[in-house]
Amino acid sequence: MQRYKLPRKNILRSQKTITGLFQPGFFVSSYPLRINYLFQPKPDSAPAFQVLFSVSKKRFKKATDRNRVKRLLREVYRLNQQRLAGLSLPDNQQLAMALIYTGNEMMTFQTIQTAFLQCMQKMERKMNHA
Repeated sequence: MQRYKLPRKNILRSQKTITGLFQPGFFVSSYPLRINYLFQPKPDSAPAFQVLFSVSKKRFKKATDRNRVKRLLREVYRLNQQRLAGLSLPDNQQLAMALIYTGNEMMTFQTIQTAFLQCMQKMERKMNHA
């Protein structure tokens, strides 16, 4: 049976890495999602993938709405994170990702999941060509 967990150690918290994610670099997008990603040296005992979830305060004024969208993003990531295991990472590298919700209105779980899967396909193609 597949275990679908999102451990706390997989949530990105390093300010230095977060700053690097938002510098011009690698990204893929499929409305209403944008995924910024960055490869960095993997520290000992660190997970291979770390993720950050972001929703703009400009687009969703109410915190309850932002939290709902972030909850949907976390659930989509949690259920589909096994796709990341199929990615071939360079040796001793860690993949840091920021899942950014770019839509102006709340979307359904299915719409967000479809966008996430499309982003993952684009990411796989970019990584295979690089």
